[in-house]
Parts: sequence; structure tokens; C-alpha cells
Amino acid sequence: MAVIMVVVGVGCNNEEDAVDSQRQNIIRFLTSTHEPRLISQSEVESSLESDPPFYERLDYNVYRYIATYYDQGRSSRKEIKWGDKVELTYVGFRFTGSKFNLGDVYSTNDESILAQLEEAGLDGQYWATEPLSIVFGQSNIIKGVETSLNGCREGDVVEVYMTYEAAYDKNVVGIMPKESAIAWIYSIDKVN
Repeated sequence: MAVIMVVVGVGCNNEEDAVDSQRQNIIRFLTSTHEPRLISQSEVESSLESDPPFYERLDYNVYRYIATYYDQGRSSRKEIKWGDKVELTYVGFRFTGSKFNLGDVYSTNDESILAQLEEAGLDGQYWATEPLSIVFGQSNIIKGVETSLNGCREGDVVEVYMTYEAAYDKNVVGIMPKESAIAWIYSIDKVN
């Protein structure tokens, strides 16, 4: 019986190690390679820079950067509330610890990204280019993406990076390699 417990513990540790590694890769990317280089939200008050670009850790597995956070007039744009219909233009890709790579895209409705994929040889005739329409809090969208919408406003451009647990837990999604971290870059086109 003790052997079974040890085997189970090792399995859990391997999963925890994979998630911890993904968290570390996300933070390392956001604070060193990302353009612009970001600081943690907790460092904003002590920053010598006015309006420093920052990332937020929304929960243990989801990290968000709102590129339009300091835009003039942002506070007057409609904020997303529970039950609002939200339309997004997005690109979803496997996050490998570095900049967005066209070869890691697994889903998009962004016409410019789709055109680049078609130029690289993808048959894009079955990919929709209409905005992705969801009801906030009541959709089947990836839970990390839905978490990242909270507090956003119409017109925001958002990047969300998440461990596989926030993306799809332990289920393999399409051609996505098992236990891959993912990222979405999206614009909030409309909030009703």
C-alpha cells in the first residue's frame, strides 16, 4: 500500500512540476523578453516610470497584460459585466516561452493572422473570421480566457498566458500537445 501512495505522489509531483515550470516560463517571458518588458502589478506603485506596463496574475495559472490599460478615455468605455455579450477577435497559440510564433497557432478569427497562415500553406477556408461571440460567465470558452475578461473594457487589447490547467486541464485539445501552456491575444470588439 505504501508503494501505491508513493507512485501516486510522484505522479502528482510531475504534474505540479510541469505547471510550476509553465508559470516560471510565463513570468520570465513577461519580465524579460516581452515587448514591452513588463513588471508585476505589485511593482507599479514603486516604479520610477509613470504608467509602467505591467502584467497581472489573475489566479495561480492565469497572467494578463492589457496593452490599452493607459489609453486616454479607457475608463469611459463599457466594462464587461456578468451576462454581457462580448465579441472578440483573437489568436490562440501554444506558448513555448518566447514570442508569438505563427507555427504555434491553433485557432484564430483574425483575418491578418489567417492571411499569414494561408501564405504559409494552410487551407483557411474552414476558419471563421467573424468575431467570437460569448456571454461572459455563461460560455464554454477556455476558463483562463474567461477569467482574463473580468475587468476589461470594450476596445481593450489583451494578452493572456495560462498553464494547461487554466486552458484545458488534463484534456488534449485538437492538435495541441498534451500539457501545453497556451496564450491568447485578443481585442474586445463589442460589449452589449
